[in-house]
Amino acid sequence: MKDWNKKVVTKAEIEPLCKKYNINGILASIFVRRGITSGEKILFFLEKDLRFQHNPFLFNNMEDAVDRILAAKEDEEKILIFGDKDVDGVSSTAIIFEYLKRINADVQWRLPVGDDSYGLSIQAIDDFYEEGGTLIITVDCGISNNYEIDYANEKGIDVIVTDHHNPTETLPNAVSIINPKIDNSGYPFKDISGAAVISKVVSALRFSQTPFYKTDICLIDIQESNNCYEISCLKIRNMKKYKELKVSIVPGQTSISETKLPFFLEGQIIYAWDSIKTSNQLTDLFGKGIMFELIDFKKEVSKVYPSLQNKSINDLSSISKSGLYSETTSSLLDNFYNLFVSYLKRIEYKINPSFIEDEIADIQ
Repeated sequence: MKDWNKKVVTKAEIEPLCKKYNINGILASIFVRRGITSGEKILFFLEKDLRFQHNPFLFNNMEDAVDRILAAKEDEEKILIFGDKDVDGVSSTAIIFEYLKRINADVQWRLPVGDDSYGLSIQAIDDFYEEGGTLIITVDCGISNNYEIDYANEKGIDVIVTDHHNPTETLPNAVSIINPKIDNSGYPFKDISGAAVISKVVSALRFSQTPFYKTDICLIDIQESNNCYEISCLKIRNMKKYKELKVSIVPGQTSISETKLPFFLEGQIIYAWDSIKTSNQLTDLFGKGIMFELIDFKKEVSKVYPSLQNKSINDLSSISKSGLYSETTSSLLDNFYNLFVSYLKRIEYKINPSFIEDEIADIQ
């Protein structure tokens, strides 16, 4: 008989988790013993909704990878998926091959066989070149294939590297490298599998089929406080936050040209929770000569979430599931952003209902 050494946990550690997340004591004690006590960590164990997965565009190089794959599909280029013969490599190859085949790309796959060494080979490049191929996507390999990728480039073949192994000191000259372990990858979790990495690429490719891909969007919220207006703006691209602006203005004392708003909002598609109210607030601040074209987000989101039709932006904090797992008090703009991302995912699934099942299958 084995003796199990379990870390002692206290009632004071367990009860707050039970109460906050509505879970039983056994599950809460498992979380505590494993050091999983923050909301950001617990979320990934309790929620199966795909919108809680990390955004694939957190990878800083993802847009480059997506654009090159889309261009290859559009121009009917030959694409080679080069993987590895272990379970992760075969799974990775299947995930991206099946997706590209489904969208009618001219795609083939290749794995090392027999005594072939790990990673992209010169022979594979030569064979693909003879067939007129122009794009290779490595999966679960490639990060250390500097020489082979330079060789492919000399033959006019672009290479996209998707990998999860530790990089060498010098990165290969690829069109795009999607690897959570490279410096400044942007992705918040380094220890995902090769299959998980390529599933993120496929998820990004699916999102590229929506009208929101590469669209610069700004969320704006204005709150009145102590005789002044607090203006909060958040820029989003591909569901990813990338710039924020907060301005406090006393009505009648500041012209819009004295603020950063015109430059910040230039070229943006601007969403306000209540466009009429926000427009009136902007008029109060800067006069009738200043006009912004605002999209009423409450009206748009109510088409997919009817229960929000009569809600104010202040009500979002009480119904935000993302807020439940936050360790800090979420701002109104944070809640606005979380709901906006949920809305974008709904639009994505509405465009192609199979996306949900496909993404779940990729993850599994």
